[in-house]
Amino acid sequence: MENKKIFRVLAVLFLALVFSGINSISSAEEESIGQKFEEALESNNEAEMTAIVKNNKDGVQEEIKAMVEYAMSGNAEPGLRDYLLNVAGVMATVYDKEFKDDRLQKFVIANINSLEKKAEKKTEKKTKKKAHSADKIKEELVNLGKGDWLVTSIKVDNVNDIKIEIGFKETGVAKNVSFGDSKKAKEIVLKHIPNAKGRIDWISGGMAMKAVLLE
Repeated sequence: MENKKIFRVLAVLFLALVFSGINSISSAEEESIGQKFEEALESNNEAEMTAIVKNNKDGVQEEIKAMVEYAMSGNAEPGLRDYLLNVAGVMATVYDKEFKDDRLQKFVIANINSLEKKAEKKTEKKTKKKAHSADKIKEELVNLGKGDWLVTSIKVDNVNDIKIEIGFKETGVAKNVSFGDSKKAKEIVLKHIPNAKGRIDWISGGMAMKAVLLE
């Protein structure tokens, strides 16, 4: 709720200063079309939203374009960006309903879809990077164990929490993992995933032989 209030205040200020088309001090004091619409939207006043759009056809077109352009410019914080796109989307929907013209609505949707695709690509890139890091960690741990270690499980989630289980080729025999090797294993993980948190466990015959915490 507190964030929403903050975004609302920011949006009101932004709409008042940027979308009013001010040419003088007196016009700056007047509420812009965008600000009036945003206030009507916040109060769920559909009749007022419709009236604002109906009576300001050209102005609404300019407001929507300006809001979307600013939201997509990279200058708006994510919260304000999403808020402005939402206001623009609702305004475009009312515009389409009133004037039977969905071009503004398609314009807003296209920009929202563009943001979603960028977010998906960013997530996909991070996922691939972590998968590559996990492969490198596994390879280097096996090499550290001089062929005696088997990385039976390695899991990395989206917030860099990691859990690694290492077994041994020769089972049924108590295994000793030296302090030096366990330290090197930790260094390997942190080299590839610097902010990793979690643990590395060496297990033999179902028994935990050694554990190293990642912090």
